[in-house]
Order: sequence, then C-alpha cells, then structure tokens
Amino acid sequence: MTPASARPIATLLCPALLGLILGAASGCATSADAPGETEDTSPARQTAFRARSDIGAGLNADRGWAGPTNQSVTLPVEAPFRLRFEVETPPDAPFVERFRLQYRRNGGAWRPVPAADFPYAPSEVTPRVSVVSAAYADRADAADLLDGSTASYAGGKGIALSGTGPALPDHGVQSEWAWPLVIRRYADGAVTNEPGDRFEFRLVDVKGRPLPAPATPEVTASVPPRLLGGTYPETPGRLGPWEASDGSLYFLMEPAESYNKLMTVKSTDGGRTWREVDGANRPVAGDLEGFASAVHDGTIHMLHQIDAGVLHHAFRTTDHPRTPDAWAVRDDTVATPGAPPVQVASVAARSDGSLVGVYGGPEHLHYSIRSPEGTWGDRKPISGGAGDARSGPQLARGADDTVHLAYTRRDGTAWYRRIRPDGRLTSPQRVSSSLGTAVTDVGSVLPLVHLPETNTTVLLYRRADGTLWARRADAEGRLSPPVQVTERAVAQSAADSDQVGADAVALGSSVHVLFIEAQTGSLYHTRSDERGSWAPATVQVDSVDAQWVRGQPVSKGTSSPTAYGYVYDAGSNGGSGMNWYNEVPVRRR
Repeated sequence: MTPASARPIATLLCPALLGLILGAASGCATSADAPGETEDTSPARQTAFRARSDIGAGLNADRGWAGPTNQSVTLPVEAPFRLRFEVETPPDAPFVERFRLQYRRNGGAWRPVPAADFPYAPSEVTPRVSVVSAAYADRADAADLLDGSTASYAGGKGIALSGTGPALPDHGVQSEWAWPLVIRRYADGAVTNEPGDRFEFRLVDVKGRPLPAPATPEVTASVPPRLLGGTYPETPGRLGPWEASDGSLYFLMEPAESYNKLMTVKSTDGGRTWREVDGANRPVAGDLEGFASAVHDGTIHMLHQIDAGVLHHAFRTTDHPRTPDAWAVRDDTVATPGAPPVQVASVAARSDGSLVGVYGGPEHLHYSIRSPEGTWGDRKPISGGAGDARSGPQLARGADDTVHLAYTRRDGTAWYRRIRPDGRLTSPQRVSSSLGTAVTDVGSVLPLVHLPETNTTVLLYRRADGTLWARRADAEGRLSPPVQVTERAVAQSAADSDQVGADAVALGSSVHVLFIEAQTGSLYHTRSDERGSWAPATVQVDSVDAQWVRGQPVSKGTSSPTAYGYVYDAGSNGGSGMNWYNEVPVRRR
C-alpha cells in the first residue's frame, strides 16, 4: 500500500523532464540534434559487435547468438539480450579513461542507456531501454570471442546494471565488453515501444565522443504474440479481459510499476496483439492496489481505493452506442472512509445500471450504491458484531439483482452475506474458520461465481494449508458442506498482493478455476461438474513463476463462450513487462 508521499518519483516528474531522463520524446533539441553539426570522435574505435539473444548464456560462451558478427537483429521486447563490443585503442592514441553506452530510437537523438533491472527495477524508473543484471557478476573478465581486430588481446569486462564501463586498456590493444539490455513494451510516462522500432547503440568516451565503427549495432523491436506487458494492479478483483459483442477484448492494468497509472488495453484479434486505447484521457489517480471492475451495457465500471479515498472510473467499449473506446468517468469520488490496513475493492453492476461497491476502511468494510442516474449514496458499514477487521471482499450479482458478498476477518474466518435489491444487508454466515491469519491472508477468497441455471453462488477460498475449497449458497442462502477443489497448495501473496493466486468463472453449469501452484509457480486449471465434483487439475503454463491471474469467458463472435480467456503475470516480482494472454478451451456439456 503506497501513500502518495512514497510513490515513485517518476509519477511526480513533469513530462519534459521525464523524457530527458528516460528517453521519452520531450520536444527539446540537444546539441547532437543541431542540423549540419559534425561530431568529434574518440581516438579509440569499435571494431566489431555481436548480439546475443540467450541472456542466460555464460559471459564467454560461444552460443546463444542472435546473429552473425556486425549484423543487425530483430529481438522481442520484454526479453533481455546482450550486446558485445570489440574495441581497439591505436598505439598512438591518447589514453581513453572509460566509456559509456548510448542509444537512439528511430533515428532520434542519442541518449545515455540508464541502469534499471528487469522485470523489477528497484531504481523506481522504467526506461524505454536499460542495462539490466546478468548471468555473470558485474566487471567479470571477458574473453576474446570477436575477430574484428588483429591487435593483441588485453582483456575486457562484462558489465551489469551500469551504463558506464571501466577504463580501457592501454594503447595498441583490443578488448571486449558486454552489456545486458532490455527494450520495454511500456515505460514511464506510458510511452510505448512499437513493433518495428529501431534501436541503435554506440559507445562514447568520457568526453562524450562516439567511437568510430564500421557498423553500428541496431536492434529492431518485435512484440511477441499474446504479450500485454505492463503491470498488474496489486490487489485486484475482476479485471477482464472483458469481451465486447464484436470480439474485442479489454483489460485493465498499469504501464509500469514506477508509473502506476490506470490504462485500458484492447485486442481486436483474439488476444494476439494489445495496445492502449484513449491513453490521452486516462484517469489522474494511480496506485492501483485495491481495484475491481464490472460491465454493464458496454461500459466497464471500476472501483479504485487509494489512501485518500475511493474512486469510480468508467470506460466505454465498442458496445456503447456513443463515443466507444473512450473514458466516460474519471476520478469520481465515491467515499472517503480513511486509509484501510489493506486497500481492497469489489464492484457489481445490477441490471438497471446501478452499481454496488464494497471497499475497506480503518476498522470495517463499507459499501455504497450508485443509482442508475449516476449518484453515489452514503457509505454504510459492513458490521456484524465484535471481531477482527474485515477485508478481502468479493462480489457477484445473482438473481433479481441480489448481490452476493464474501469477505475475510483477521481471525482466519471467511463470511457470506447478501445485499438485497433494496440495499439491506443480510446477517453474516460463517464460511470457514481455516483461513490463514497473517496480513497477507486477507485476500483468501476468490472472485465469487454465480450459476444462473441453478441460482446458486459458489464461494471458493484458500485454507491456511494452501488448498482451495468450495461451498455453494442456494437461492435461500443456505450453504452446502465444504468440498476440496485442489490437492496442490496454491500461492498466496506471490508479489505483495495479499491475495490468493487463483481465479474463477462460470461457464454454463460448470465453475472453472485457474490457480498458481505455490511450490512451482506453474498455472493449473480445474473445473466442476453439475454436481459440484472437481476434475483433476491440468497444467496450463509451466516454466514460469506466475504471480497473478484474472480471466473471463470469451465467445469469439459465437452465441456462447468457447474459452476461458485470462491474463497472467509470468513472474514480474512486482515489476513490469510480464503480463500475457492465454485461453482454456471450453467443452460445453
């Protein structure tokens, strides 16, 4: 939970200054931009380069190359790579103390390459391109791998997390230098690197003079299919991907952990490619920690809790008859309950267009109702007797616009209630007494699932031992006995989310669940049958350290859902660039 005073400095800088620091276009010319100016060059020279796509290869291994020596390459964004330079200092050249790495994008101005790790950057900046950590230690000895120079080899270094190298060897020798780099999809300021963007790299000496070279390294950016990039909201309810009737998909996220603004990204090709829509008008408030969304009549409504209060935003999809693909509501204050221990939010849209929002307070959860005309009512406490603070709310709309609510308490219990159409709250029913009791366990309840065919609501939750369990509430609110859903332990608060690493949706009479195995970080899927029995889990994504997952049914232009579409974080550790789209095909019964 990040108070405004502690937010990354990148969110507070003006756009022009941010562009100078991080490489975003600022509109300000530099001396290198002056027309007709000829640059002075360094007495040292670059004699060869080679790009390596295998970031895990040893510094001096002769494998994992992206192309031959002195050949430009195409490489994916959000995938670290390395550039290796061969440098020669002529016998009669003055001593060159040290040198730095620069880049330019699409023929623009040359800029220093800053150090910012991937996927998480403790430096609290996310540039377009940066030097990252490597499989070797910083300043590790580099062997002679390139053959552009015939001078005797005097050593070299592998650089990590620094844009500046050590001093060059003395005169008349050659050396080699390697830098690990990454090109981002989104960077601070929500600037975007597009497919086909060209990134050139060069070395300059301590006086800023470029090293002459027979060929300048150039990397053309590509965007892998199904990559969103960006950063997950920290403690999310439902985020999408929400599907419009034309098949367009919408997902809500941040561009970078150091620029935590709200953005809507859209795919028009079934999740293969994504880009932000109406970015010029995105909400002002950032810090997406307590955040959830729901859809009504072509509008995605969002509830967003920050320390200062609770906000409502809304975005119109292509299903909206007026001004589609545009922000409709931004930063509308719902309530100011005071800062909660953990920022949480959940929202449900009722059939008449009214909204029910639940959010945290210093001691209790609260709820507010927005009328169909757009006015938020007073906040009401979700009390129910003495006990530990309530948190982790999840909502689902059921029959007759009854809104089903589940939440947790710090004593390791989960509770179920209903918000009636007239706004009255039913008495609490205990769902479980077996949840964890740490702060990170407050989000142990999955998004609720309502099954219209049987008018039942499924409550899924994580016990302290890591397993998922389910209970069902019938039309009268009676709870069924608990049923075990998973044998594998499920991740909890994988990246400071205070939340279970799992998601659930309804598809026909079945409930589908995606969950992250705690031990491996692999993503699994299971489903229930009509009787509530659960199938053995099957792996969907392995060889990752998954940390978040949220999804929705997708129909792809058909009359009923054909897949469970979802977005997962493949291991950002709270950083950015690791959000991917995938689907579980649905076999309807």
